[in-house]
Amino acid sequence: MALVLCIVYAIVRIILMVVSLQNTMGEVEKLQTAAHNKDLATLSVGLGKASDAIAMADSSAHDPLVQLFGFLPVIGADIHAASVVSSDGRLVLQAAQEVTSVANQLVKAGIGKNALSDSALVASMRDGMSSMDKAVQQLNVDLQDVDPASLHFGLNEKMAAAKTAVASLANASARITPLVQVGTIVLEQPGKKRWFVAIQNLAELRGTGGITGAYAIITSNKGKLNLVEYGSDKKLLAMGGINYKSYPEELRDIWGVDLSDWRDINASAHAPYAAKLLADGWQQHRGEKIDGVLFVGQGVVSELSGAVGAVTVRGNTIDLNNVVDFLSKDIYAKFTNVQAKDAVVGELASEMFKRLINGKVNAGGFLAAASADATGDRIMAWSTDKKTQDKFVGYFVAGVVSDKFGPNVLVSLNNAGGNKLDAYTTLKADYLLGVCNTDTFTGYQGRRSRVTIDLTNGAPKSGLPAYVDMRLDDSFGEYRPKGSNRELVTIYGPVGSESEKITVNGEEEFVMTGMDRNRPVWVFDLQMLPGTTKKLVIDLVEPINDDNLELITGKPTLTGPVMLDGPLLSTSSTGECSLK
Repeated sequence: MALVLCIVYAIVRIILMVVSLQNTMGEVEKLQTAAHNKDLATLSVGLGKASDAIAMADSSAHDPLVQLFGFLPVIGADIHAASVVSSDGRLVLQAAQEVTSVANQLVKAGIGKNALSDSALVASMRDGMSSMDKAVQQLNVDLQDVDPASLHFGLNEKMAAAKTAVASLANASARITPLVQVGTIVLEQPGKKRWFVAIQNLAELRGTGGITGAYAIITSNKGKLNLVEYGSDKKLLAMGGINYKSYPEELRDIWGVDLSDWRDINASAHAPYAAKLLADGWQQHRGEKIDGVLFVGQGVVSELSGAVGAVTVRGNTIDLNNVVDFLSKDIYAKFTNVQAKDAVVGELASEMFKRLINGKVNAGGFLAAASADATGDRIMAWSTDKKTQDKFVGYFVAGVVSDKFGPNVLVSLNNAGGNKLDAYTTLKADYLLGVCNTDTFTGYQGRRSRVTIDLTNGAPKSGLPAYVDMRLDDSFGEYRPKGSNRELVTIYGPVGSESEKITVNGEEEFVMTGMDRNRPVWVFDLQMLPGTTKKLVIDLVEPINDDNLELITGKPTLTGPVMLDGPLLSTSSTGECSLK
């Protein structure tokens, strides 16, 4: 009799779990209307109802008796799926409710337009978004193991739809969260602060993203923002060169760039180097202190475009659907005169900034643009204030190249052809941690690893405007047909690592070497014909113990370049090593 009661109890709990999940999904569907109507108060209430419903499902899914039924062949998959969705989904909904509530208060306070006295409210927005992003990413990962075709009780179709929606949400959240983190840190600054916004053109790549094609000066003062100035790179160049004595001397010749040129100072992937030079240059020529620098490219601009809506410039309507292609490709065909092209970019950016600062923001458009953004762009931020900079570093938005031991590799690109062909550049990279028990040249215990990069120039051989496929590098006598490019590919090896063999397309290659941030760097100088791919391979020996002779552990991490087409990255490992 006791066994029968237990089975009946478990069945009731399973039914309650299914019904609660279906109720949750029903409430989530209702949220779309509130979001479309920009009704944050109704949205918050709806999120509360959905959170309550999923809490009941979570309770049932984690009942010990229900968990036992998870081992059964028929309904086990349903219980596993319900457990994943209810546990992870509950955290997502709770965080979303908190974010919506805080957002509603900030909107009422006139965020960006009026002085905000409640800095804790701004911090709550940032913390809430950070928590929600963490929960969304975990839900997306856990859902990968759920097969909708194996589910019952009407959960199969809903789970398939949920997987698609969560994947889209995870992409959007990963792109929006850094913008919120940076934006709220800017808003909560005490007193008046001046920010230099470097608008990078990812069609001509640099270590932090792209050449600085334009800039904006924005001030923040207790939550109130103001656009002070906007200009193109021509305006920066007209000021004169930058005194670059603050730039590390050992790095000045690695990439062969002119560090006094406002457009070339971001060859290193370590964003604080370039940010410091931009601030120094502005102080030198304008006599005004820059308190912080923000780096944004076409991907970030596309999200801002979604937030502010369509802008019409000289007969061209620019919105979230076409802004990336317009700024990276189409503008050069439509405006062959460089001054006219710069003016169009200036008018577009100026209008977008004005709408943002005046609070004319569409959250739905912001989310849609972030969901659709397939670029490899990411915002970077730097501050002269140590506490503020520590926040940027903590949220991984500082563009800092780590100088610590660990199995981590970073790849960056610099366009050395002086053209805009990186709109057609793609990259795949893989980092493998391999055989242990190998000593490094510097005396550390080590292991072998390999970094493999496939770089492709997908530019057409004809049909591009001259401004796009020109070659300004001075390699006289070398065959440089239309669509050809020159790329400097930089690989930052793990601290203490060394190369054993370097090849390009299977042939051993000589590369420029140096040190940046305590890490060895290898710079490949590649001539890229249109439609071709080159395979770069570096066989490394990297340490497994640090300066304190402690074992280095952890999974391999690979950071790709900031570029228009998001790089395809992969890592693998043969397992952890042990000290002798």
